[in-house]
Amino acid sequence: MVYSSSNEQHFDFRTYNASWTIRDFDGIRLMMRPSQSKGNMDELPVGFSNASKRRMVSKGKGTHASAGREWVFLDIETTGLNPENDEIIEIAALIGDENGIRSKWSVLIKTEVAVPDEIIKLTGINREMLRNGDMEISCALEYLSDIIKGRKVVCYNKKFDVVFLENVFKRNEIACPISKVIDVLSLARKRVTDVYNYKLESLAEYFGIPYEEKHRALADCEILYNVFLKLNEIQK
Repeated sequence: MVYSSSNEQHFDFRTYNASWTIRDFDGIRLMMRPSQSKGNMDELPVGFSNASKRRMVSKGKGTHASAGREWVFLDIETTGLNPENDEIIEIAALIGDENGIRSKWSVLIKTEVAVPDEIIKLTGINREMLRNGDMEISCALEYLSDIIKGRKVVCYNKKFDVVFLENVFKRNEIACPISKVIDVLSLARKRVTDVYNYKLESLAEYFGIPYEEKHRALADCEILYNVFLKLNEIQK
């Protein structure tokens, strides 16, 4: 469906139950014709910059396990804590199983939103970086939906990440693909009793996992993956 919009093109697209996909090419919204074989995350749509490809390309080759045996580790960075008013500025997802990380994907959201000083200090993400971001939020949500596609989502404190994403999906009139969620924060509280707090960085330290690039979405996904595997080694 093509409809009027306030963007530079003065129109936008919506799809429903179709194999055609919406793609953002340097701020221009385009429809991508489906290929004969859908491929995987290594096969990126034509038109993304090299910087975007480096963020989105899978770093692990080889055979993927079936979706039912894989998890999607998910993290977001935002302008604040209020899912009704604040915005997502970075999204990352990592597909992995017990044997290793299969694919990695992250994007900076292309937006003109003002970034509070405390968020810049925490994440290192500033307004200029977002002006030159990888894609607009609606395109990032479509891409994230394709990554999740029925897999269980693993996050840290689902009351924040999942609720925030649900609100943003709703605002952009896109069906939220998140249904089955494992909350590592809840899991840690059940299985670890001798840690001084339950922050992700504290659990990483507890398990001896290096944690250098804090509060960037993809780095947090990698720590989340390793903490989750460690927690699974502990008897219930």
